[in-house]
Amino acid sequence: MSSGELWVAIPLICLLTGAFLIYLVARLITRRNEALALLTTGVFAATLGALLELGRRSNRARRLGLPELIWGNHSPNGAALHADTGALVISSVAAALGLCVALYCGRYLALDRRYKVTYPLLLLLVAGLMGMVMATDLFGLYLFCELMSVTAYVLVAFRRHTDTAVEAGFKYLIMGSVGTLMLLMGMTLVYRETASLAVQQSIDTAGSWTQAGLALVLAGLGLKSAIVPGHTWLPDAHGRAPSSVSAMLSGVVIQSTFYAWLKVSLGLGYPAESLGALLMVLSVLNMTVGNSLALVQTHTKRLLAYSTIAQMGYVMFAIGVGLRYDIPGAIQAGFFLMIAHAAMKGLAFLSKGICHFYLHTTLIDELRGTARRLPLVAATFTIALAGLAGIPPLAGFAGKWFILAQILQTKDWATTTGLAIFLANTVLSLAYYLPLIAILFSSPDSAEDTAGIRISGWMAIPVVVLGLLVVAIGLWPGPWMEWTGHLITTVR
Repeated sequence: MSSGELWVAIPLICLLTGAFLIYLVARLITRRNEALALLTTGVFAATLGALLELGRRSNRARRLGLPELIWGNHSPNGAALHADTGALVISSVAAALGLCVALYCGRYLALDRRYKVTYPLLLLLVAGLMGMVMATDLFGLYLFCELMSVTAYVLVAFRRHTDTAVEAGFKYLIMGSVGTLMLLMGMTLVYRETASLAVQQSIDTAGSWTQAGLALVLAGLGLKSAIVPGHTWLPDAHGRAPSSVSAMLSGVVIQSTFYAWLKVSLGLGYPAESLGALLMVLSVLNMTVGNSLALVQTHTKRLLAYSTIAQMGYVMFAIGVGLRYDIPGAIQAGFFLMIAHAAMKGLAFLSKGICHFYLHTTLIDELRGTARRLPLVAATFTIALAGLAGIPPLAGFAGKWFILAQILQTKDWATTTGLAIFLANTVLSLAYYLPLIAILFSSPDSAEDTAGIRISGWMAIPVVVLGLLVVAIGLWPGPWMEWTGHLITTVR
């Protein structure tokens, strides 16, 4: 095994080893929340560094025509990890957001009794995500997907002293288990006909068993990706989980499962044109349902959760058009918006968490006066919401602009109709983003103390970094578009 192949496993080893060591540190050495947060931040930083080095080695191998970096037994019946470009991009975004969340928790979880179990679970969540997008076989994908899912169930129900958190975690568990059963049954049917569990298979004409198995696999992963109509667990899970957990769920967990959905469907022989048409239909449902239900929410985090459903609809529409009409730029723009959404939604949930920590706000109306008491948070929250709404010059605007430019290349009735729905939903989203921004800067209803509150640096640094990132992606989208451009070969 070459050193390049070994590098494929190093990021995953960092996360798994880090989770075990931090658990031991919390049990045997220190239970200080700040110390555990710093250690976890260090593990995520090391993982991100390993991923960037792995990306450099992968790019070098591609330029020189060398074999791709794969660790394990990459035979039809083997199990391996493949450092393809798409997996590296998704994993890097997850590690970067995990780093911000771990640092944020240094103060955010200080008042929670069970903070010491959060950090190992957070590392295991990202480890499962990373293994899922790198796995070359369906069984390995299933195992890593379950590692990610089980840790997510526990994190959603983290504040188990509240009935709503337990209810949300239990609902997430039930619906996620249904998706797991579908995934397992689909794998069984695929193996029955092909005698292989490889994600990438040369299937010229898929038989009825493979087709049925693929349908079940896609239904299971679609449920875990909150694709409408399998989205009903997401508002409860995001709404009741700690804001730090919601940032991870909305920023990278949903996106990574969707990436696996794409990779498996194309790998098992689903025609790209047909898959693109399916994505275009599903994207209309996601956009419309997500935005329509966000309009009637009174809880801030549930509004942001429904916004995630709508934003994934925009991503699905761009990738669907790209696959159906063979437009690589549309696929690239879809992945660009996916990365931008991770930064924007992570920023939104972390900003909301600071409001809850200092002002005990849950409902949208309770955010009145935030600009007076927490001016920094009002600014970062506004950047996140404005970016999600597609207001220039932020990241969301750049993503939607690139999607619009690519889709206009086609003059098919389906894309014209879809584009009209895309634009209508973008305008519709302004009806809940703009009022929320206005509430942040409005005067409080009561004559309570309006003196400014000093925010802990543990929470201020991550939101400032993410806020600057949202602005930077919008103003200088070139490097990010170039980065996502390499993903095109992974899903075509």
